[in-house]
Parts: sequence; C-alpha cells; structure tokens
Amino acid sequence: MDFKKERLNDTDKIKNSVHPRKVIVAGPGTGKSYLFSEIIKKKKLEGKNNFLAITFIGKLGDFLADDLCGLAETTTMHSFARNLVLNHCKDWNYYPNIYQIIKEDLEKEGMTEFVVGDENYKQKTKYYKTVGDADVVYYAIQICKKNPNKIPIFDLILVDEYQDFNKEESELVDMLSQKNEVVIVGDDDQALYSFKKSSPDFIREKYDLDNNNFESHTLRFCSRCTGIIIKYFHKLIEDFNLDNPESKRIKKDYICYLPDKEEDSNLNSKIYLVEGCPVGMIAYKIKNHLEKISKEQKIKDVLIIGEGQSCIKLLKSISQQLKNYGFNNIDSKYIKGYIPLRKEVIDAYKFIKKDDNSIIGWRILCNPTDEDIKKDHLKNSETLDLIINGSLSKLKTISVNKLKNLEEQIEIWNIDENAGDNEEIKDKINEEQNYFIRKQVLIEEIKKTNIYLRRPLANFNITVCNILNSKGLGADVVFVIGFDQGKFPSKENVDESEIYQMLVALTRAKKRVYLINTIGSKTSKFINSLEKEDLNIERIEM
Repeated sequence: MDFKKERLNDTDKIKNSVHPRKVIVAGPGTGKSYLFSEIIKKKKLEGKNNFLAITFIGKLGDFLADDLCGLAETTTMHSFARNLVLNHCKDWNYYPNIYQIIKEDLEKEGMTEFVVGDENYKQKTKYYKTVGDADVVYYAIQICKKNPNKIPIFDLILVDEYQDFNKEESELVDMLSQKNEVVIVGDDDQALYSFKKSSPDFIREKYDLDNNNFESHTLRFCSRCTGIIIKYFHKLIEDFNLDNPESKRIKKDYICYLPDKEEDSNLNSKIYLVEGCPVGMIAYKIKNHLEKISKEQKIKDVLIIGEGQSCIKLLKSISQQLKNYGFNNIDSKYIKGYIPLRKEVIDAYKFIKKDDNSIIGWRILCNPTDEDIKKDHLKNSETLDLIINGSLSKLKTISVNKLKNLEEQIEIWNIDENAGDNEEIKDKINEEQNYFIRKQVLIEEIKKTNIYLRRPLANFNITVCNILNSKGLGADVVFVIGFDQGKFPSKENVDESEIYQMLVALTRAKKRVYLINTIGSKTSKFINSLEKEDLNIERIEM
C-alpha cells in the first residue's frame, strides 16, 4: 500500500466534496484536527471566514481550540446553546444546577413526576428566568423551532465527538444543518457517555449509506498508535464480537500509518503486563519503568488511567506518591492540598451582585429572611466581585474580616456543624484552616528543595485521571491501573461500554502501554485478546 497516497486521497475526497452535510468516522489519532484545519483553509481561499467548531465537553473544546489555532470559534454544545438562549431571552441567567432547584420546588408543591419542558417546568423556568445544564439545549431547540430565522448562520459548522451526543444535542445539530454547511466527525468505538443518555446510534444513522441527507467518509490511518496497539484494538473488536449485525457498529478500516510510526512500532513491539502488583508498589513500578524507557527512547508525556469508580483510591495514592518521588509536573485532581469551594454559593453571589433582588441568587442561598444574614451575603458578593474584577488598588482595600466572612461561606472544610455561632470554635476552625494551608506550603517547599529525580524524568508531564477524562488526550506512555477482572471489566459478561473504555484507554498511547494488575485479583479478561508473543509479562512474587 502507498500509505501517503491513500491518506491524501481520503483527505482530498472530504475536502473537495460539495455536499452540504458530511459525516466522517475518524478513529483515534487519524488526523481529524488536521482535516478540520484543511477544510477551513480551503473555505478561506473561497472568501469565507465565519466558522464554528462544536465539541462535547469543555476539556475537548480546549484541545480543539489549540489544534485549530484560532481558525474557528470553538465551543461546547452546551456553551453554544447557552449563548443562543441568553441572546434571545434578555435578562435571563445561566445556573448549571437550576434543574435541581426546580425539582425541589415542584416536589414541595406535590409534583413528583415531571420532565424538562412540560408546563410546570416551563413556569418555574420563567419564574427564575434561568436555564442550566439539564435544559439549555431543550430551550435552544424550542427557540429555533418557533422561529427558524433565529437559527445561527455560519460559513461552516464543524461538529466533533458526535458519538457522545444525546438525542436533544443531535436534534440541535440537525436544526443547524437546515441552514448551514455541516461536517460531523465521531467514532462509535469511542462512545463513553451512555450513562448521560448519549448514544453512538446518532452517528450510525447519519453514516448509514441509505441516509441521503449526509455523505459518508472515513479517516483510516492512525499516526498516533504503534502496530501492536492497532493489532490489539482489532483483536478486541473481534473477540468481543462488536461487528455482529445486532451491534450496528460502523465497519471501518483502522490502519497504523507506517511512515510516521515504523520506528516507534519497532522499539515498542509488545504490550507490557505487570501482574500481582501490591497497591503500595504501583507508583514505584511506574517510576521504575519510566526510568528504563527514558534511557531507550525520547519520552515527554505520561498518562496514568483507571476505571472511574473502582480506581479512585488507587489514582489518589499514585498521584501523591509520584509527587513524593520528585516528579515536578503532575496534573491530577487527586493530589491533596487544594481548598474545595462551594461553587453554588459563588454563583449566587455573582447573581446578587448583578441584581440585589435576584430571585435565583437568593433561592440558591435558601431565601434567608434574617436581615443581618442578607446584609452579610450582600457584603460577601461585593468582596467576591472585587477579588474577581477589582484592580490592584481596589484589592488592597479588602479587609481581613471581609475575606474571613467570604471564606466561611465559600470554602468547604471538614468542620463540626454544631459550632453554630460560637466564636471561640469559629476562631479555632480558622486557626486550623490557616495551619493546614501553611503546612501544605511548607511540605511543598521542603520537597522541592530536597527531592532529586534525574532529568528528564523529573520533568515528564504526567496526567492522572479516569478513562472518561482521558478522552482527547494522547501520551507517549500509558499506564492502565486496576487491570483486574471485577474492576475492569466489572463482570464476566463484559458490558459494551467497558469495551469502548478499553479501546479508548489503549489508543491514548503513542509508544507503549503498561497494564497493571493488582495483587490478589485475577488479570482482566481483556488480556486474552493478546498472543503470548505480543506480551512482555512481569510477575511480582511476594
């Protein structure tokens, strides 16, 4: 096969197509961002310059924005819907959790059964003049249905990660395609969000050859993954029967692009399995393997992932242990030391600063009736606004007491709820909080100055997260922890969504994959899709 010629033909067919609605199936690492930029550049040569790129969640939107380098306005579907609604509903607000507030209100009024958009729900929405995460797409659709002239117009709309869109989000895309040229990209093998009612069926329906509304294309060549990873990918598809007629999976080629990946494939010809690893040793083994591989080949980015529910404790301990070993750049929400905030209170203060009588703002704060409490909230909203928007000179005017009062409302601490108005206990709590902060700063400084890890090891970019949050990421080396039967997959009869998670986890890697099985647990049955000659096995004997 002439790889370069074939890949160029695939891209040119899409780029030169005049069909106003295209759907493209693009596997991991097959160059969808490059394709997006090439399509936009061609449109620019035609004198067009108003482009929109829509993706699924914020983090993926950031990646897409970086990839497109300002070529297109980039947003999530929810942000797009929010702007559409707020542009056409003057003086309305956006509060992510408004659904919960409306639910509580309706239940108090004796209405336990309702859906977004029914008459009772609409009345509450109008009362609060607020939309949120659960209903903003619904209201955006209603605006466009009521008046098609309000459908936003662009020279081109690019839609990414379409396999994770739900029914309403898909309907909004359909409405946009009535008045816009639309290019939809996704991959039903990467559908991870079924628990949020998303479905790969929507991309499958559009890709279906009987669907004349959309022209179907495929990006076949993977420039991210090595040959062994692509081989493992196909074997998982085969062994778990994903291509059976009932699954409706889109059949597609997925080919390692050798001009880019031949050297990496030769250096990393096997999948690495660590069997029977004690929990406390996992971080050490990761460090140990990184030391070895960094002497053999150039490594910069590392990804440590595990199944979301069963591996939380593992991910937490690994994050902290790696930091203790001296790795400087660890991106992990699991590392202790940050101060969690009450986001809903912050949102309430923003609403109140905008409008002293904000119905939604005071409702979030449980509609206090005591005038002194209301005054304190108003003062806190002023302080918060100064911190967010104030100039340096204005920031200097914030007193310690004002900051303390704000902190009490917005910071989350494990404190005795029975403290009440006891000032002595409150002072003790403040002292403990300040001690905690000082202690964390001191520990960090001691570690920075006394822990030595050789370069480039110390400066690797290490991301620790669950498999869902790894979506859109790529790294030179990937460690999949909790590779245990009963954790991942959770049952003997493997759920389709877990197979998709395994495919996503596997295809994050550019060079090498390590699968780490925990002591006392049987190795995940996903390992059975690899031949012995494709495995490098390390068994830890205790």
